[in-house]
Amino acid sequence: MKHPKLFTPIAITSQCILKNRLIKTGQSTWLWNEDGTADGSRGIDLYENIAKGGAAAVIIGGCAMEATPGIYLGLYDDKFIPGLQELTGRVQAHGCKIFAQFHHSGPAAWPRLGQLPISSSSLTVDEIPMPPPNGNPCRGLTVSEIHEMQEKIVESIVRADKSGFDGMEVHVAHGYFLNSFVSRVWNRRDDEYGCQNVENRTRIVKEILQEARRRCRPDFVLGIRMNGREYGAKNGITIEEAMENAKAFQDAGAQFLNVAGYGYGTMPFRYCPDYFPYPEPEDFMKPYMDVYRHKGLWTDSASHIKKVARVPVITAGRMDEDLAERILNDGDADIIGLGRTLWADPEFPNKVYEERFEDIVRCTRCASCEDPVTQPRICRVNPSLGRDRELDMSPATRKKKVMVIGGGPAGLEAARVAALRGHEVTLYDKEAQLGGRIKLASMIKGCAVENVLPIYDYLTTQIAKLPVRLRLGTTVTAETVRQEKPDAVVIATSSPYAVPEIPGIHGSNVSTIKGLAGKVRLPMRLFGPQLLEKLTHIFLPVGRRVVVLGGQIEGVQGAVFLKKRGRDVTIVEESASIGAGIPERYFQRIGPWFAKKGVNVLTEARVEEISKKGVKVRLKDGTQKFIPCDSVMVLMPQVPDTTFADSLKELVSEVHVIGSALGAENGLLKHALLDGRRAGCRL
Repeated sequence: MKHPKLFTPIAITSQCILKNRLIKTGQSTWLWNEDGTADGSRGIDLYENIAKGGAAAVIIGGCAMEATPGIYLGLYDDKFIPGLQELTGRVQAHGCKIFAQFHHSGPAAWPRLGQLPISSSSLTVDEIPMPPPNGNPCRGLTVSEIHEMQEKIVESIVRADKSGFDGMEVHVAHGYFLNSFVSRVWNRRDDEYGCQNVENRTRIVKEILQEARRRCRPDFVLGIRMNGREYGAKNGITIEEAMENAKAFQDAGAQFLNVAGYGYGTMPFRYCPDYFPYPEPEDFMKPYMDVYRHKGLWTDSASHIKKVARVPVITAGRMDEDLAERILNDGDADIIGLGRTLWADPEFPNKVYEERFEDIVRCTRCASCEDPVTQPRICRVNPSLGRDRELDMSPATRKKKVMVIGGGPAGLEAARVAALRGHEVTLYDKEAQLGGRIKLASMIKGCAVENVLPIYDYLTTQIAKLPVRLRLGTTVTAETVRQEKPDAVVIATSSPYAVPEIPGIHGSNVSTIKGLAGKVRLPMRLFGPQLLEKLTHIFLPVGRRVVVLGGQIEGVQGAVFLKKRGRDVTIVEESASIGAGIPERYFQRIGPWFAKKGVNVLTEARVEEISKKGVKVRLKDGTQKFIPCDSVMVLMPQVPDTTFADSLKELVSEVHVIGSALGAENGLLKHALLDGRRAGCRL
């Protein structure tokens, strides 16, 4: 076995033995019923799929210990117990342990109903560790209010015990309620719960653990989610303080320690250890880049905490099977936590055990699942996340002859699913290679943070395993369709990118996305996207001063690419805002970085003329501005073109138009894969 340590059992207690070292860490899913119950919900389906996939345990994140609107699983009333019992029973039926994780956002919450978020201490806008909109003033609790909160938490723990959970993870990380007492970033108190020493800062947690142990079954496990370090704020938890905290939690009865971290500052990365290097890490994070690249921020902290731990230590963050095995062999942690890895592929543990590595759907760190605007959670690479009932991939009742036109991600996914369901599939593309523009996207994005290449690798590998006929280097016309006589056609071609009619737009100093794709076609074949991305730091056939037309995802990501290569960049966008299509976790870091790097952004502005010397822009106040530049790049969204689809209406009864063939609204990878999955399921 290539990864023997991963599949060695481990005992958290004598009664709670994990069958392997891979567990699902706590993340709220937003897939429960609107009233917070679990009964018959899609959330249960999701966690049962993860249990079937071989995880040793799942931690159910986002369990509310008091009435909370909308998205959280309820633990604050006995009415939730029947649904919770359904959840625990369906997970445990697959030999998988299940833990609840109580949730209260504390000072990390957004204000609601006119009330400030609660915390250990009252802090003003000037005192909070990150400015609005990423942080908000908060209200400190009185001692009697602290005791009330402790009782609510303990009652939730007891209710989890009654509902059949194997244990509870008490959340003391991520700027949430209990973390606000343990961290001197938030805690300014001078009483018995104050900031003076470790004993006082951890008192609220110790009292919760002790009372929960008194009221729960002896074999009900109590663990802690804790910050190993806090970054970017004065008085943030240091690793030395975290080690002292860990000892205090153990002494109070914690039976495992799940190590995380938290980041503050003007470009906060909050609880996720992935996004802080984008577009570049802040100065205070640069000393940690080596450990980040080596085994991860949280593993570095976990390895220190492991030195004082008498209980199992969990680490997480950007894990794959090889890194996980190395961490366990090196003794940095005892258990590997997987978050988005199991959103992307619930069968990850079984596939690793069976050494089917090429069949693993890899998380690409796109942050689509972290977007607070998107509820419930979605996964770019696993469109079935939370949608299993909608996306039924069972065998088709009638075999069809299917033409899929377009070999990008949308077409590849449609062809894959259709073939799996038993259809006769032929995949066409006018290019000689599959993948569409995914390699170009990889060159622009790079692979250090977000990495889209695994999508290409997975889809092309799966297509090669299936009876899908390929017709590459073939331009499909209506006549081609007439001759083939298919039962169904899936159109997954790319729509054209917008190129506004402006005087000078066709000049030699102007580049479009279509033109760029053509220019890099040969170098891409010769070098591949990863090497080519590195080479563009050495040579890039673009002038020193660049005006980018378009301020949505295409223009913003293009501007980041250019600025990293030393260009002076100005973005001109006709609408009032920029960044449409960029997931929030990335977008909230771009504005401060643009300001720091001097990227000029003009919104509600229109380019009126392009010349060799620059561009004339009409500003929102009606005045005209001339911007000197050497190059102009038109990086604007796609526009739908239904001409080809319309030409097939009389030829084929079933036509599906998917992905970027529908224009910018469906132009991202997350749309391509979802549309491809849907089309394959509907055929």
